[in-house]
Amino acid sequence: MGAFFTPSNLRAKVAEVLRAIPADSILDPTCGAGDLLLAATEDMPIGSTLLETLATWDAKIYGWDLHAEFVETARRRILLSALKRHHDVNGKFEQFSRPLEYLSNIEQGNAQTRAQAQVDAVVLNPPFTRVHASKDCSWAQGKTSNAAFFLLDSLRHIKPAGHIVAILPDSLRSGSNFTKWRAVVESQTNVTHVERLGVFDHHTDIDVFLLVAQLRGTDPVRRTASWWSKPPAGEAVGNLFEVRVGTVVDNRDPHEGPSMPFLVARDLPGTGRMSTPTRRRQFGGRLFKPPFVAIRRTSRPTEGSTLRAAGVLITGNEEVAVDNHLLVAKPLKGGIKACNALIRLLNSPLTNDILDDRISCRHLTVSAIKEIPWRVTQKNIS
Repeated sequence: MGAFFTPSNLRAKVAEVLRAIPADSILDPTCGAGDLLLAATEDMPIGSTLLETLATWDAKIYGWDLHAEFVETARRRILLSALKRHHDVNGKFEQFSRPLEYLSNIEQGNAQTRAQAQVDAVVLNPPFTRVHASKDCSWAQGKTSNAAFFLLDSLRHIKPAGHIVAILPDSLRSGSNFTKWRAVVESQTNVTHVERLGVFDHHTDIDVFLLVAQLRGTDPVRRTASWWSKPPAGEAVGNLFEVRVGTVVDNRDPHEGPSMPFLVARDLPGTGRMSTPTRRRQFGGRLFKPPFVAIRRTSRPTEGSTLRAAGVLITGNEEVAVDNHLLVAKPLKGGIKACNALIRLLNSPLTNDILDDRISCRHLTVSAIKEIPWRVTQKNIS
């Protein structure tokens, strides 16, 4: 179902943000078992009695979910939280009956078809599934992230100058496929905070980030926090190398044309250099003339353990067909010396840090490699 229940460390992050923004009413349009609504109630005051607290909270918190079991669970958890807070104050548990009659604004429903609501803040941990974009979608075609649609749809429920606090898959923050989506978000909100959060939890191998944005409304001023750290001024890899994705899609491209050396990721050494590949394939498309640096596209945040973008120098006299699971960095000048300088740069721990911040999804992109600051003197590549 794409239901990923928010772990306690991420819930704490959302609670921290909510303490800093003015929000008297809060909606979670995909509330699940109520984790983010629990975060919203952490700093809500309690009344003199449990029933008074529940009546106050009922007017402040709203939640929807497709599944009645989740809705019931969310209500019970928030009720238990209120019960515990009263116990912490007066040392006793107050009696109540018919618990599911309380918190009636947490209810079963489809967020994407619900009528527009107006709240001060939306908290969101949307489904991480993939869905087909509609024909009128301006930022995507084919299958794309459902979380991206939920974020944009949720904006309609926020009052002018209200906020959205969302836990989203990191591909939306750093992926090239979501450049247009980020532009749409920036056109409708002022993005005030973007923070990498790492892997969602130990059951879910998806990197996520925290997005905090304020609905622009009639505010003409446009402000956007950086989606990732901007590199310092100066030359970058893209100024010195042509960087491209390998042009062979092996399971789709026909075996037609001349027989050429064929470079695939599984034949590469971990690092170092490799002469003309012995594997061959018929291919009539774009070829690459050595020397160049081959970089595996499949990559994940290192957390200091391995190299994100270990490069291998490819040498030889024949042009090479390169599989699309590899990136090719071809020096504009400097030949093998330039390639060796790039490999040293890619092996740097600082480059690891830059790439971890720049792109936490599982495939390196051309833009991520091209943006790496060039930290080798021109003398080394001349």
